[in-house]
Amino acid sequence: MKSTTQIRLGSLAAAVLVTFSLPAGAAIFHADFNGLVPGNINGGPGGQFITAHDMVVGASVPGWSNSGAGTIHAVDTANAFSGPLGTGNPRNWGVMFWQDNVITQTAGIAGSNNASVPYSIDFLAAGGVYHAASQVNNGTTDNILIEVLRASDSAVLHSFNHAPLQPIGVGDLGLIPVNFGYTGDGSGDILFRLGPGQPGQRRFQGTIDDLSLTPEPSSVALLGLGGLALLMRRRRNG
Repeated sequence: MKSTTQIRLGSLAAAVLVTFSLPAGAAIFHADFNGLVPGNINGGPGGQFITAHDMVVGASVPGWSNSGAGTIHAVDTANAFSGPLGTGNPRNWGVMFWQDNVITQTAGIAGSNNASVPYSIDFLAAGGVYHAASQVNNGTTDNILIEVLRASDSAVLHSFNHAPLQPIGVGDLGLIPVNFGYTGDGSGDILFRLGPGQPGQRRFQGTIDDLSLTPEPSSVALLGLGGLALLMRRRRNG
């Protein structure tokens, strides 16, 4: 009986350690939007209002579908306007959301909704505007809506809103890191849908860049280790 108990404890330890050793902290998805295919690059005559960054309208991004007037709007956060080629830095596009602009991934992310696994959504966000001062986000209620959809049926599993501040100044859109999270329910892989949180306001709702998804260490695994330690103490004391 003693050897059977030891075998069971050993098997439990192995199972818990396997669960705990699953990769954590490595992104399973990342979108920097730099594969964007420009439509009309028209930052001139002075570039983006406030920042002077170069911009594009009517663009597309591989792996994403889009809808809304003039989609996709984007800003080149690495270049001020100086003609079609910018200032010579590699393009660094961030997607901007005009009043009805929505972009949706066309395929689910493998391993993005495992049961009881916590996931971290990270991205850079800033205000948004084109040439007109009247179109800048208001810095309070205007916001970017991030929706987590089940890929198989587009059901909304989670949604998050981030209200960015307005662009800061010349050459500085004001991108800052933002984080949200959810716990997987095991119902199927997810995909992202991004758009305006306050549609129809005739203002840009913000800019997003460097969107990533990362599985985090599972609390189930941590509880399992604690339970294993308790069983081992009881075995020694009994």
